[in-house]
Parts: sequence; structure tokens; C-alpha cells
Amino acid sequence: MKKIILVLSILLFTLVSFTSKATSNKPLYKIVKDFESAITTKDRSRYFNLFYEGTISWIGVSSSHDFNQEKSRADTAIAKGERATQPMKTYPGDHIHFFDVIISPTNDSKIMFENVKIQHDGDIASVYFDYAFYAGDVRSAWGKKSLLLVNTESGWKINSVVFSINT
Repeated sequence: MKKIILVLSILLFTLVSFTSKATSNKPLYKIVKDFESAITTKDRSRYFNLFYEGTISWIGVSSSHDFNQEKSRADTAIAKGERATQPMKTYPGDHIHFFDVIISPTNDSKIMFENVKIQHDGDIASVYFDYAFYAGDVRSAWGKKSLLLVNTESGWKINSVVFSINT
């Protein structure tokens, strides 16, 4: 009888813990959906409301394959005496430039997020997912994206964005 009570207690505790954790992720899943939607609909106000009011860290990292191909092309051109610019492995930026240039109203672009994974303690959060960026109907970039968020007086806000870039 004691074993049955112990097993039932463990099962009940596990179920309650899982339910509590799944429920507490809802605001963070909403941030991810709002981020995706604001980019696709080019909703400037909604997009900027997702970010922390202070400094935002923003950096893209070119895939090693793409970087090495571009570097080889540039090295070959330079060896032939042609003008060429060496590629960058990392691309620092910010959320303002991203919105104004990459997803400006004149661009027919959209973004899709999948495989969202969230970890948090109620005050800080890490969100990790796959993304695909489309220019029109053509997938122009894809990779992984990581958001760091802080829970402020006005709710969860994105404080850092790091992403890999494959083209």
C-alpha cells in the first residue's frame, strides 16, 4: 500500500510540475509568435514593443561553409588583381537596422519560426528556435536564433538576439 501511495504521489507531483512549467511558458511563446508576426506584417510598433528599452545585443554569425566560400572567392579575385572585399564571419547590428532595412515595407519578406525551446526562471529566459527568412517566395536565409529576455515591470522583453546565417 505504501508503494502504491508513493508511486501515485510521484506521478501526481510530476504532472503538477509539468503543467505548471508548461503554463508559465505561455507568455514567452507569445513573445516568439509576436516577434514572427511583427516581422511578417511589418508592424513597427508591435515589433519595437517587444524589446528592452536599453542596449540590445544583436549579432549574426555566417555559417562556416558560406564564410569559407566567400573568403575563397575574395582571395581568388585579389590574387588576379581584382578588387574584392573580404567577407565577415560575424555581423553586428541592432534591431532598429534590421527592421528599417531588412524588413522594410518595400521588401516582400516574411519569417517563419519552428522548434521553439524555452528555459527560464521567471526573471530571465532563453528562447532558441529554427528560423527561415523568405524574400518573396524564396528562402534567402535560415539558421538558428537565440533570444535572451528579461522580465521587466511591463513584461518580458528581448535583450539579446544571436543567430546563425546560412544562405
